[in-house]
Amino acid sequence: MHTHTSIPAFKPSLITVGVLYVLMAASILLQGISASMAPFGVPAETLASPHYVDAMTWVYTHMLIIGVLIGLVGAKSREVGFQRTFVRACFAAHLVYLFLDLRTSDTVFGNALYQGDASAIPAITVFCFLCVFGFLSFAPLRETKDYVPT
Repeated sequence: MHTHTSIPAFKPSLITVGVLYVLMAASILLQGISASMAPFGVPAETLASPHYVDAMTWVYTHMLIIGVLIGLVGAKSREVGFQRTFVRACFAAHLVYLFLDLRTSDTVFGNALYQGDASAIPAITVFCFLCVFGFLSFAPLRETKDYVPT
């Protein structure tokens, strides 16, 4: 037996965040960009623009790939220094995402570029992920005993 230092809940947290990213992005891509963005008050002429559809397809494909990468890091990373650095980088990235989502939301914090209550959903989701990465960034390490066959 030997001891191993780890961040509590690192693996299940990152796998969960990764899966949620993949499911959200995949559902938007499968529903279609125009249909999925209509509840956000995007004008019909914008929704019909092939440039808008192309740009948003890129955004949601990128979101799907980020989800896969976060989940893979969660599943495969074993070195606690890398884990801590990774979750802190994700925390910083999600601060930027939160700013961008709030800035365009139809809330007291935004300019209502995207309209309606649905415009707050991306910011709320990112805030939840931000909390996960914040917790993991500063959670005390724990030691576990791992059985290693001889």
